Amino acid sequence: MPITGLSFLLFALAAVVLYYLFPKRLRQYVLLAASILFYLTYGVRMAGYLAATILLTYLFGLWLDRLAAFRPAAETKEERKRQKRANDRKKRRVLALSLVLNFASLALLKYGGFLAAAVNSVLGTELPLPHFLLPLGISFYIFQTSAYLIDISRGKHRTERSFLRYALFVCYFPQLVQGPINRFADLQPQLTAGNDFSWDNIQHGFLRMLYGVLKKAMIADTLAPIVAKIYGGYAAYPGIICFLGAALYCIQLYCDFSGGIDLMMGISRLFGISMQENFCRPYFSVSLSDFWRRWHISLGEWMKDYLFYPLALSKPFGRLAQSCRRHMPLDAAKCIVPSLCTFLVFLAVGVWQGPGMANIAYGLWNGFWMSLAMFRAPIRKHLRLSPEDPKKGALVWGVVRTNLLVIIGRYFSNASSLRSALGMLKQTVLHFGVTRVHAALFTELGFSLSVLWKVVPMLGVVFAVSFAAERGTDVARWLCERKWLVQFLILFVALLTVVLFVYGNAGYTPIAYVYENV
Repeated sequence: MPITGLSFLLFALAAVVLYYLFPKRLRQYVLLAASILFYLTYGVRMAGYLAATILLTYLFGLWLDRLAAFRPAAETKEERKRQKRANDRKKRRVLALSLVLNFASLALLKYGGFLAAAVNSVLGTELPLPHFLLPLGISFYIFQTSAYLIDISRGKHRTERSFLRYALFVCYFPQLVQGPINRFADLQPQLTAGNDFSWDNIQHGFLRMLYGVLKKAMIADTLAPIVAKIYGGYAAYPGIICFLGAALYCIQLYCDFSGGIDLMMGISRLFGISMQENFCRPYFSVSLSDFWRRWHISLGEWMKDYLFYPLALSKPFGRLAQSCRRHMPLDAAKCIVPSLCTFLVFLAVGVWQGPGMANIAYGLWNGFWMSLAMFRAPIRKHLRLSPEDPKKGALVWGVVRTNLLVIIGRYFSNASSLRSALGMLKQTVLHFGVTRVHAALFTELGFSLSVLWKVVPMLGVVFAVSFAAERGTDVARWLCERKWLVQFLILFVALLTVVLFVYGNAGYTPIAYVYENV
């Protein structure tokens, strides 16, 4: 059941109807049954990977919960301290084992072939190259279950005793494909509450679903073939086309990823369930750090809570911080550990993007600039420069500069190899000429008037909605508060667009989501 097709939407709407037909106490089981059925449509093998993860992390959760609830029973204070230290060591070992097993499965399935090829290349061996079927949304449920286990060990919440309720938390189908990476304490109570029917939820849910489908189908899927041609044959095009391809990929990726999130958030809202927002108008960012606070928010928060802070607060980095304070100016010394940890986090983000040196280079590119930005204030202070200008012109320049860095980074994240990414960059810098732009766009790449007719108006809608939201307007609520005739006309135009250009268009071919199998 491809989530880009009409069948998935009909399945989701049928699940919503059944949800409200059943008594409140049984509605969580309707969600569970729908989620299992959805995943089974992708094959028993994929469902087996998911079931194994659920069972493994459920058992480890029970184990960690028992260790977290341990209370020393010795008579003396020293003995109680000794028992507590021994229990803490055991808890850390159990948590480490659970995380190793969890991420080992991800590494094997996602990077097994790449690692074997790398070993063969370096050592001259002939290791077989495994080719595993990558389960749908595996990264998202691995991250989510790992966060669940870590939070139990930290005492943030108790484990879920019911296996069925825990299984629902992991395999809830609107979150499986695109995320977001939800936290147990936020999502689980909503899944098991048996939410009441609400017309407000239905209105907002359908609006967001429509918006997501239009972004995905009208913009992302239309641009995808053009972007693929540019990246695949960059040497045949002038540098300006290469740059345009990277810029178009930024648009395609955003509309693909955020459109998928909008669709899933909308479906979830129909059930009365709110998931964490994953995007906050990233292309309005005034700095790269601001961009990453707005892009894939749930992953960023996961990396901050479960990778950045554990690294920064670890003993090796603590000793490094002390050494820096002894031998460096205080302002610069304070930046060393955070910048190094940030660099490592973005290296991990690059690895998460997928196997290959191009993805690692993508992580290094962002890690370098993010780490460097932390030294901006000390450098400005050392050079006795005036505070950064908060005026509108400076903000505009910040947006332009940020988007330029993002576009350059996308040379790497969408390239088939590091060699291709560097070749495309070289073509951009050394052969930027504009002599063949018209022929390349409209003849060779198929950037026709029909493409413009689909993309440009919808891009205008996305920009208008984003701009209004950036200024503090809840566009969906604003629309729901309009007179019924205004609502009807807007919804009629949106539905007519979906029918004519998406599901009623025989020429439309749905394209899989970029992060469907990451």
